[in-house]
Order: sequence, then structure tokens, then C-alpha cells
Amino acid sequence: MSTDTTVSPPRYRQVAEQLAKEIAEGTLPAASRIASERELAERFGISRMTARAAINILVRRGLLTRRSGARAYVARPKIRFDLSSPSGLYRQLEQAGIQPGARVILAEKLPCEALEPKICAALHLKDADEAYHIVRLRTADGEPIALEDSYFPVHLFPDLLDFRLAESIYGILKKYFGVTPAKAMQELEISLLDAEWAQIMGVPVDLPTLEIRRVAFTDQGVPFEFAHDIYRGDRIIFTARTAASLNAENAPQWQQALDRLQNGLA
Repeated sequence: MSTDTTVSPPRYRQVAEQLAKEIAEGTLPAASRIASERELAERFGISRMTARAAINILVRRGLLTRRSGARAYVARPKIRFDLSSPSGLYRQLEQAGIQPGARVILAEKLPCEALEPKICAALHLKDADEAYHIVRLRTADGEPIALEDSYFPVHLFPDLLDFRLAESIYGILKKYFGVTPAKAMQELEISLLDAEWAQIMGVPVDLPTLEIRRVAFTDQGVPFEFAHDIYRGDRIIFTARTAASLNAENAPQWQQALDRLQNGLA
């Protein structure tokens, strides 16, 4: 005698999975409004509370977004940003077929004494040196997705502020100054968007974000940028690539490097 111990998932999860399938197949296209709780209840033969639970699951998964209170819409596909690539956000958006854009919020030249010591140290600036401070709002197809707060040594890039900074700054550095980013040291931290930046971006306060503090280097190992970037966690998927596969032979070396890194950050 056999006993079937298979347990079906709760009804609200079944409904959520069906709606997720319709989103993936394009039956429910991006930015379209999904049926109301009442309409879903009638369609699937469930209560409105069960329909609400199904919608909430998809909101938490980022497949749906709420507007005007309880109304739910299909979220737009997230943008992929490769953190391990030397290419900047502008170039990666172009390669993905997305129109990149930027609005300059602040562009100024500051003496080293007006900067935080860690910025001067990271860029190897002396007391008499200066740096450009540039803050930009980055967009993808017109939608705000990131804030960039960057510093560049003046002696490396004379008259940088005379260029169109709404374009790719890395593109400007390569074309007019012969500088191409070769590598970077980055520090990542999950945080919530504060009121000031939320107002600039036109998004809700406490939106999940990924903060990236970066020092970028030329192929000669010269630091040319110190940056503090804030990316919207609800619109971007962050990816990274490893330089070597982890196998039995190199596992001890990887573990030793990880231990050193963790000890250094403790």
C-alpha cells in the first residue's frame, strides 16, 4: 500500500506562480496593470485576502510594483551592471540597448585641503594639488537609476569641466586624455536612500540601494578617480566575474586570501 505524501503549495503561492509565468511569457507585459484583487479572486476562485497575498509575494520578488496605493503593475526588467568590468555604466547601458543619460548636479574644482583626507590619500594628492568634484544623476531610458559623486585629479585632466559632463566621463578621459580604466578597488555596502538623495532622484525615501566606494586606476597603476556611487537596488541586478575557477588545487590559496581580507576588514 502506497501513500502519496505530496503536499500542494498554498493556494496564494499557486496563484503567484501562475502570474509570474504570465509575466515571464509576456502575457502580462512590463508596465501593464494586473487585475484587481477582486478580479483575481473571481478568476481563480479564491478570496480577496488570498489574492492580496499572491500579489504581495510578487511585489517582494520585484516582479510587481505598487502605484497609487494598492494598484499593482508589472515591473520593468532590471538592468544588469557588471561590477567586474572596467567599462563604466554609460558603455554597459549602450551595449544593452538602453539609452544612457546624465544630469550634472555639481561640478567644481577644490583644493586638497577642502577634501576628506581619505580622498587625497587615495588619489595621491599633495597639499598644493586640486581635484575636480563632479556629482551626476545617471539615467537609463530617462529613468533615474544612480547617483555618482566623483573626484578627479586636476593635474591629470586639465580643463575637464569644459567638456560635456552629461556624456560618458570615461569616454572623455579616453578620447582627450588617453586614460583608460584598467582596474579598480571597490567597497560595497547595502543601505537605504536618504531624504536628500531621494528627492534628487524622485524616488521614495528608504529605497534599498547599493553604495559603491571606488578607486579607479590606469594600466600604469595611477589612481585617477575616487567615487562614491549610489545605485537603486530595485532597478539594477549587479553581477561580477571571477578570474579563476575554484578547484581542489587552488582552494587553500583562495581560503587564505579570503581570511586575510576578512581580517583586514574586521
